[in-house]
Amino acid sequence: QIDLRGTHDLIYSAAPGGSSGALGPLVGKVSQTFLDDVRFINRVELFGGIVKIELYAERKVLDETRIRVKFKETVFTVFGNEVKRGDVKGSGVWNYKFSGMVDVDGEKMLL
Repeated sequence: QIDLRGTHDLIYSAAPGGSSGALGPLVGKVSQTFLDDVRFINRVELFGGIVKIELYAERKVLDETRIRVKFKETVFTVFGNEVKRGDVKGSGVWNYKFSGMVDVDGEKMLL
């Protein structure tokens, strides 16, 4: 496994709804920030980042193509000010494929 720490921009997602940045008729920019091997934040930015929705979650890698995700908390901000925070319940198993540039021992690689 490759360490995913840092922020990664979503290029494509077949997932319906907010995970892919679609919130009703609006589509935002989606990124994931991996805080460590377990915790991460899914972030959707709308209107150039004026509105941000962050979903805090934990993950467990099950195998090479599946992860179990447990949702913990959602935070809404407008103009950089937190307007709402709340607990979220729910979990699921996601099939995934990673594609992007990674740095392995100082060498950039495309996955």
